[in-house]
Amino acid sequence: MNFYSQLRANQHYNNELEQVIFRTYHKLASEATSSNRPGMLLGNIQSGKTRAFIGVIGVAFDRDYDLAIVLTKSSNALLKQTCQRLMSEFHDPIENDQARVYDIMKLPNRIRKYERNQKLMLVVKKETKNLDRLHELFFETHPELKDKRILFIDDEADYASVSYHHNQASNITELRVISRNLINFERVYRILLIYK
Repeated sequence: MNFYSQLRANQHYNNELEQVIFRTYHKLASEATSSNRPGMLLGNIQSGKTRAFIGVIGVAFDRDYDLAIVLTKSSNALLKQTCQRLMSEFHDPIENDQARVYDIMKLPNRIRKYERNQKLMLVVKKETKNLDRLHELFFETHPELKDKRILFIDDEADYASVSYHHNQASNITELRVISRNLINFERVYRILLIYK
């Protein structure tokens, strides 16, 4: 299945958006990324960054990437919205059992081999419990997933991302834990940060 072609046809991408999608993908694929040197897609509010990163997921899936992990800020409403958006835009592959979207906290304890061979999109709130669940999935329950090609996207990189600092004492510890968890994955993943 050509994931990107279906996205382009269903979402009516214009030439400018397509150029951004392919330029972003090629830049990520050609240069090593890390928490200290992430790929970044910058744009104004409502400029189409979400559409662009979804397009990048489609291109990555066509180019042998197996998973997309989408980090979002600590909001149940945004988490639900992100899951719904991914399910809507990847509707055809999901209906054809070629892709799945999961909220990391609602993921089954074990993923069947059949499902692990599909393209997976995991939506993860930037909270300690969510990132612990992601770590457990990759390093304990299904260590074989570490061999997959994975695209890591921080959809709200202005909040609790890799080097974020906050004045409220109650949040500082958790934000540092989040940062540390992200760094643990960098030897495996390419990280694309989306600033909004």
